[in-house]
Amino acid sequence: MIYLIKPENNSSVRLLKQKHLDYIQNPQGFPTTKIDWVNLMETQEDKSFPEPLHFVFEPALDGDIVLIRENGEQAVYPASQGQAYISNLFIDENYTWFARVGNEISDTYGFHTDAQAPRMLYVDGISNVRDFGGFATVDGKKVKQGLIYRTSEMDTHVNITEKGKRTLEDELGIKLDVDIRGIKNEPRGPILNQEKVKWVNFPLAAYVDCFTGEQMKLYGESYELLTEQESYPLIIHCWGGIDRTGTWLYILGGMLGVGEDDLGLDYEMSSFSRWGRRCRTSEQFFEFLSGLYKYGDTLQKACVGFMRACGLSDGQLEEIKKLLLE
Repeated sequence: MIYLIKPENNSSVRLLKQKHLDYIQNPQGFPTTKIDWVNLMETQEDKSFPEPLHFVFEPALDGDIVLIRENGEQAVYPASQGQAYISNLFIDENYTWFARVGNEISDTYGFHTDAQAPRMLYVDGISNVRDFGGFATVDGKKVKQGLIYRTSEMDTHVNITEKGKRTLEDELGIKLDVDIRGIKNEPRGPILNQEKVKWVNFPLAAYVDCFTGEQMKLYGESYELLTEQESYPLIIHCWGGIDRTGTWLYILGGMLGVGEDDLGLDYEMSSFSRWGRRCRTSEQFFEFLSGLYKYGDTLQKACVGFMRACGLSDGQLEEIKKLLLE
């Protein structure tokens, strides 16, 4: 007989580390000096990885963990000596699981993952990987998980492993790689298998630099990709996945109706990466918000106004909402 030990049946499990939960309860994004977002420096240990979920069964033999989402999607993970550590589960999701050793199969247990956003992910060889889904909007909807991922670059200053590529291409099913590097001749190029993942490049700027005419044209072209269902799931990245990626997602999230607190939190969660703190009350971020609010007197109106000024129609904005909101 195979006996399941953990996670216990009908349990609730967390996917964030305690340090992440502590920060969410009491953000510590102290104001920072102005960030040179094209020439980042590694300043600290990378703490941007989630808490893997520990699976245990007895007897302690090699086998498989079979994990099933509520929608019926199934994944198989190898277990060594009755144990496996599994990352990248969806938040606020019901799962069932069983263990398999040879031809013998255990009973089935169930568990529910904690609903706390953001959904942090582990991709071998790169940093600062998160799902933009899971945040609530002001009108009671939620941004869908599994459609837009944010991350650091995959080469140049970090190097994604073959295992990491498989996670993006096969496990997460990425269809589009939106590379927003390229300012001041910054290196950029496709890293993932182009037969599976289309690569596009928009050399975007961050913070107040996004409000120039040329930049708004590029922002508009990049946001137009979100109107096409075949773009999803997509991944967007700059160098650290913080400043340019953060600016792009802050505006998108505001248009969708995500609140200031959640968008500020998502921006600051990049402080756990290796490239230093970010803060929603810094002078650099305040200047960005001041520029953004010239397009509207609430966050959502300002983000809608900016995206309209970038060339998107009301119909395109509604299509993006239809695709991204539950």
